[in-house]
Parts: sequence; structure tokens; C-alpha cells
Amino acid sequence: MTKINIYKIGIFAILALPVLTLPPYFHPADWGKNIVFRSIMAVILFLFIYKILNNKNEFEFKNLAKNKIFWVLSALFGIYFLASIFSVDSRFSFWGSPYRGGGFVNFAFYFIFAILIFLLSKKEDWKDYFNFSILIAILISFVGIIQYFNFFGKIFLEASRPVATMGNPVLFATYILLLFFITLAFAIKENKKYLKVFYIFSLLIFLFTILITGSRAAYLGMAIGIIYFLLFFPKKIKVFKIGAIVLCVLIAIVIFYANTATHYPKFIPEKLLELAKQRLSIELSLNDPRFYAWSGIDYKIILDKPLLGFGPENFSVGFDKFYDPSLPYLSKEWGSWWDRAHNVLIQTASDAGIFAVLIYISLFIILFFYATHEIRATLLAYFITNFFSFDGFSTYMLFFLIIAYTLHLTTPELVIARSEATKQSKISKKIIISFSFIILIIFLWQYNAVPFFTNAEINKAEILANQKNCNEALTKMDNALKTQSFLDSYARMEYVEITKTCQKFYPEKTSEYIKKDFELMKEAVKIQPSYTRYWIALGNFASTLNLFEEANNYFNKALELAPKHNEIFADRLNTDIALKNYNNLILDYKYLIEKDPNNFQHHASLAFAYKNIGDYENAKKEALKVLELSPESKQNTEEFLKTLPF
Repeated sequence: MTKINIYKIGIFAILALPVLTLPPYFHPADWGKNIVFRSIMAVILFLFIYKILNNKNEFEFKNLAKNKIFWVLSALFGIYFLASIFSVDSRFSFWGSPYRGGGFVNFAFYFIFAILIFLLSKKEDWKDYFNFSILIAILISFVGIIQYFNFFGKIFLEASRPVATMGNPVLFATYILLLFFITLAFAIKENKKYLKVFYIFSLLIFLFTILITGSRAAYLGMAIGIIYFLLFFPKKIKVFKIGAIVLCVLIAIVIFYANTATHYPKFIPEKLLELAKQRLSIELSLNDPRFYAWSGIDYKIILDKPLLGFGPENFSVGFDKFYDPSLPYLSKEWGSWWDRAHNVLIQTASDAGIFAVLIYISLFIILFFYATHEIRATLLAYFITNFFSFDGFSTYMLFFLIIAYTLHLTTPELVIARSEATKQSKISKKIIISFSFIILIIFLWQYNAVPFFTNAEINKAEILANQKNCNEALTKMDNALKTQSFLDSYARMEYVEITKTCQKFYPEKTSEYIKKDFELMKEAVKIQPSYTRYWIALGNFASTLNLFEEANNYFNKALELAPKHNEIFADRLNTDIALKNYNNLILDYKYLIEKDPNNFQHHASLAFAYKNIGDYENAKKEALKVLELSPESKQNTEEFLKTLPF
């Protein structure tokens, strides 16, 4: 077996990773995939370096150096690297956490993936890569369809919006969408009957899959992508132009029908009908929380740190800082703790600043300019989808595969030149190879294997806790805490979540659990001090343990990070009451009233707090508001008013 075959095996292994979803090792969905991905890429990179140095071969990179795509991609890599260094939390920016499986290190390996797959692949390899990806996408689609129809319920949980192996229906839809137009082009161009049938079958599966995900972003991206594909098809095919017009009319009719009709055809499955009615609702779309977040919070995040942003993975820091409880739908029920912007441009600006946005847009423009027709349609659909969404491992992997393919299309064949090595250069090469091998082993062990198995132990502990095996679960967690890695703060937070589960089964151990959790949160907040919810957790634990002064300090720190987050004020109430901190109580109740203005008890408590600081005028106003909201409280309110000195 030649070394080039080893490379191809590694590339095919990477392209197959989206199908993996095996707890406890591949949970959360993107976490294990990213670990395996960067491990394979690290090995391929080492073998590539070894080949170049040991075989006396040198790549002639002049053609690549002239490629505009390469330089724009390098600029994006560079600005993300700088943003990670100067991040508000560099550790988190570089490594991320299992929740999202992100971080600059993963981004760097996507960049390496694109460059190496370009350097190591021949012209005939590209169709193999895309065909293999289509096959993997079909397998994943079948998993999603099984979830949707609840086949084999004991193996796959039913889902009204299936996530397949992606952990998120939008990521699932985006992954399929990235292959849709490539498959469509193959179906049109293919001459072999059996392959044409395969591509058409794949297209039908992909269409149905995107439909059942209920992703409005993917619906919009696919619709615009199809219209572009038909209207601007390289060959002048009249039926394609007519098809684009007909599609536009059909889309308008379907949306109108879904929003106005009271009776629907009986042949449409009820489950699919309900999904379509909900996801195509104009009212729900216009009231999407994303729009309120973009206009009320996210632009402030960009203006606050315009040059390099808050750093990758730190969107939540900016979101907490500018959170506004008065904005519609940004409640605890709908989700008031966001770690993603759900918009690729805002996310990029938060991650790495305004210049990163300009570079990102430039990358899309230059890719679009040089790409084939089906890749252009793909890029257009992908960009529109991500305007309302975000990426994960599987979508990034396909996007960077497309970048590599476009590099291949725009760069002449690279020349491999033969060079004679001197004795001195031989020694230098051996030193470089040895040093690279040591770095590889350290990276594979400490930054891949250790966190991979640590997270698996955490997942096993969670399963045990849900089965009431709390002693065994916490023993596993104690062992996980001893393993030092970039998961240290994550492991401590997961320990707390597991004890919450155990408290339900063993309430008599609540005090023991809380004391342990309190100490763990103190350690976690030292590792990740910009994470607001750690401070809130500390405040709640301290308050439960009657450490009210300490609790007050923790809540105040949380308020420094999230000055308007109503959840902090709600949690701080017990502490302020115990301390008789009336100034804080006034702030607490004012924010609670802002979220629930018709709660007369909040107004009554606020009136009492105003009275205790001598602000009798406002105390009277709040008491009268109680009368307005709760006439049955008239006697108590009048007695309160008599205590005021006028």
C-alpha cells in the first residue's frame, strides 16, 4: 500500500465522521467527531511532513501562492488566530467545550484539511470524495427518517424535527443542503443509467429530509439555490427557466395556503401537515426571537469590540453584557442564555471583529466567482441558511471540502521537484521529523485522548445518575476531576448537574451535595471567570448555605457581567431579604416588574423596600399600583399607607 492510499483512507474516514453518534463517546454530537477529525488530520499532517523531508521531494508552491482563494482563506485563519490570542477568554477560544465542539484549534484543522486534501488529491479523486459524502448523507438521512416516523423506537428516539446524527435539526438540514446541488449536477451530467438513478434517488431522499427537519433557514436557502440553479444554468435550457418561475409561484401558493386555509387534503400525513403549518407560519417567522436579539443586543456586541471581537466561543460574554429583558421572546422559557448569534455575519463579528466579516464575505465572493455552477448554487444556499443559523463539525467539514475543490479548479498542477540533500540538511530533517513526532504524540494524548475519554466518563456518570446509581456516578466524576485537561471547568459544571439529578432520588443528601458543588464552582470560576452562570450558581449555593454576604458578592459579580439579566435579580432576592439590603431589593423587584408588570406582590414588596429607605413618595405609588392590580388587597394596602408619614 502506497502512502497516497494511506492519505485517501484518512480523508474517507473524515468524510464518514458525520455518521457517528455513539454515546458515551460521541456525545454531544460534534464533540467526539471533532476529536477524531483533528487526530486523523494531525497524523496526516505528520506523514505529509515526513514525506516531503524524508523522500527528498519538494513541492513547488508558486502556483498556490498566486491563488486568491488561498490568501483570503489564510487571512481568515490569521485574524481568527489573533482574535483567539486577544480573546476575553483565550483558553475557551482555543479549545471550546463539548457543548458545541468549537474553538480555534478545530478551525485551524479545517484550514489544514482544506490545504492538505487539495495538495494530496488528484483530479479523479474529487468525484470519489463527493460520491462517498452523498452515500454517507443518505445513511444519515435514513436515521433522520427513522426518528421522524418512530421506527425502531427503542433504538432511535422519536423526534418531530429529527436531528439524525447531528444533534440539531438545522445542522442536519444544512449538511444535506451542502450536497444537494452537487448531487443534482451529477444527476444531470451522468450518462450511466444506474448512477443516474442513484443520484435521482438521493435527491428525493435529500428533499424529504430537509422538509421534515422543519428548518425555515434551510427551506429558504434551498428555494433560492434552486431558483439560481435553474435560471443561470450554463446551457440555455428553456424548461429550466420556466421551472424557476413555476417554483416561485408554487412557493408563494404553499405559503399562502399554509397561513390561510382551514381544511387540508387528507392524503397529507397529519404530522407533516402540522410541521408545515408551524414552520411556514408568517406570524411565527416575523416574531422570531433572532430578529429581536439582532436589533436589540447583537449590534451592541459588535460595536463594543469592533476590531477582534470577544474571541471565538465567547459570544455569550457579549450577549450577557448587553442582554435586555424588555425584548420580546428573550425569556427564560424561550431561552435567555445565548452562546450563538444564529447569524453567520454577527457570529463572525463577535468571534473576530468587523474585518473578519469583510474577509469572510470576500471568501464567499471569490469562491463564487471561480466555482462551478452547482458549487455556486451550494454556496448561495449555504450562506442564506447560515444567515439564520450556525455551523457545526459536519457542515464545516463539507464547506472546507468545497473550498479545497475550488482551490483545485483554480490552481494548475503543483510540481514536485527532486532535490539533492547535503549531510547537514539530512541532520536538520531528522531533527524536524523527530520534533514533529514528539509534538504529534503529545497532541494526540493530552489534547485529544485525555479529554475524549474524560468526557466519555462524564457521560457514563450522567447515565448512572439517571438510573439512581449515584454513588457510582459520583465516583466516576471524582475520577474525571482528577484528570487535568481543558475540560476542567466543564467537568465541574457537569458534576453539579449530576448532583441535581441525584438530589431528586436522595433528598437527604442535598446538603452534602451542595457543599461539594459550592467548592467545585469556586474552582470552575477561577478557570472561566467570564462565564456568568458560574457566578449565579455560586450565589445560589452560598445563599442556601446561609453565607449571605458571600452570596451577595457572587451575585454582584454576575451583575457586572450581565447587568440586566432578570434571572440574577430573581435569584438574589433571598439573599437581599436576609441581609435587609433594601437598595438591592429595589433593583431586584424593579427588574422583576419589568418582566411581569401585573404581579401585584412584586409591587407590594417594592413599596415596602422604598419605605425602608425613606422614599415614601415611591412607596405610595407602588401601594396604589397594588390597589389597581388587586382590589381584594384593599385592607392591607390602606393599613400600609397609614404607616407612611403623610
